[in-house]
Amino acid sequence: MSRIPSSQDRPLSRPFDHLDRFGSQVAVLDEDGKMLTYEQLLMRADKIGAQLKGRCLVMIVCRNDPDCLAGYIGLSRAGAAIMLVHHSLPLEQRQSIIDAFQPHLVYAQDDTSSEYALTPTGHAADFPIHEDLCLLLTTSGSTGSRSFVRLSYDNVTSNALSIIDYLGITSIDRAIMTMPMSYTYGLSIIHSHLLAGASLITNEASLVSPVFWKALKELEATSFGGVPFIYEILLKLRFGRMDLPHLKTLTQAGGKLSDDVARKMIDICKDKGMRFVTMYGQTEATARMSYLAWEKAEEKAGSIGTAIPGGNLWLADDQGHPVQAPEIPGELVYEGPNVSLGYAESWKDLSRGDDNQGQLFTGDIASRDVDGYFTIVGRKKRFLKIVGHRINLDETEQILKKAGHDCACGGVDNMLSVFIPAGTDPAAVKSLLIEQISLNPNSFRIVEIDQIPRLDSGKTDYQALQKLIADQ
Repeated sequence: MSRIPSSQDRPLSRPFDHLDRFGSQVAVLDEDGKMLTYEQLLMRADKIGAQLKGRCLVMIVCRNDPDCLAGYIGLSRAGAAIMLVHHSLPLEQRQSIIDAFQPHLVYAQDDTSSEYALTPTGHAADFPIHEDLCLLLTTSGSTGSRSFVRLSYDNVTSNALSIIDYLGITSIDRAIMTMPMSYTYGLSIIHSHLLAGASLITNEASLVSPVFWKALKELEATSFGGVPFIYEILLKLRFGRMDLPHLKTLTQAGGKLSDDVARKMIDICKDKGMRFVTMYGQTEATARMSYLAWEKAEEKAGSIGTAIPGGNLWLADDQGHPVQAPEIPGELVYEGPNVSLGYAESWKDLSRGDDNQGQLFTGDIASRDVDGYFTIVGRKKRFLKIVGHRINLDETEQILKKAGHDCACGGVDNMLSVFIPAGTDPAAVKSLLIEQISLNPNSFRIVEIDQIPRLDSGKTDYQALQKLIADQ
């Protein structure tokens, strides 16, 4: 394959180049406890990577299992640029991505044998791939998106090392997978634990499955991560009553946790001697941009904390100038080596270099307190105008959720749509909208649906909700 030389003179830092130093340490366990050491994992990985004939683009159809993980590591070590999609992606959408990006190979399970194989797509165009390009990920795990974030080797490596630093991950840690590896948060757990010589428990089961809890207990998981929806489930499962002596660290990202759920999780973790670490990130910055240290969890509950090691956070006003005073909202801006190269809509973008130059305007509105801790207060584009007034959809959701109502908000100007799942009291939701947000009943509607649609990552699927709005 053709390559464009790197703009940097130093060697690129490939994330998996030095895993061999961990030798006989345990790298991966599946749900049944079958174990692979780092040496065994790399033998399997490099056997897959050896099938490549030069640098090329490979699509991996991801599952949380050892064979998929080995394929990802081996293909990356062999120099492939890799795009990750989830196995639940409908075939027609997968084909649409293949048509746009023209990957030369697809690594996926065979429908009949369940064995993984590298299969040519039939695309043989010799298009240039930038030497820095390591990985292509969809934003926020949205399965139908044709827009991918371009991540460099340095993006991936620097962010993994930063996460290892602030979480204190060591070779004795063992994380159980709770999110798809095609989702940036789930993938960051893989990267950070492997680069630390720690262990991963691969898992496809949901938190409501006995399979998950059996694996977590018997394989002695020390940590797991989750988006807000996962922690809402944990509380419903009465997590506080569970006896999990090996579990030491819980991490949360992927959206703002409601104040009520956050307080309950903090109290439970204090009682159990665990750490509950809130984090913030976006695919456009590889994974993580900030964290709230466990020691500050109670004092700064609701905050996303401070920038990760090696990064910097600041706020910009509407003109892009820095907001200096505390407690004044502005757009959150992140700077660091983990900021992505930019976006890709097709194979034509794979030759592009670094469009972002280490700076990301996140689109999130935040404030900074007098101690330098940041709190997300809304999304720049998650607003509606109703009778001339700006309504923050995220804030509206939080008010309703704090009152105990599961919901998701969307809509168009002058008409707010509040989606509630079966079993939620629409009259109570209506009263809150009128009394606490001062909305006229004619400016909103309450839509009852079977359940709130969610992406593979567990986040609310706002795109699906907007389609419901458009169809009505």
